[in-house]
Amino acid sequence: MTLSLSDSLKAFIDAQVADQGLTADSDYVLALVRQEQDKKRIRDMLIEGRDSGPGETVDADYFKRRLDRIETARRGQG
Repeated sequence: MTLSLSDSLKAFIDAQVADQGLTADSDYVLALVRQEQDKKRIRDMLIEGRDSGPGETVDADYFKRRLDRIETARRGQG
């Protein structure tokens, strides 16, 4: 991939590479792409959660029910 950048953008990227201790301009560009991928993944997970319907209240009773299920399962294996 070849990118054409203005002198000011090239200077900005060069400064970012130096400030972040990177070894090449491509490292900086790759880091930006990864950040965008992470943002998209998080956005997709949030949308999936929103669309999954109502959730369950997580309180002391919730954890007690979970522990009770674990204990019941353990007794059933013994």
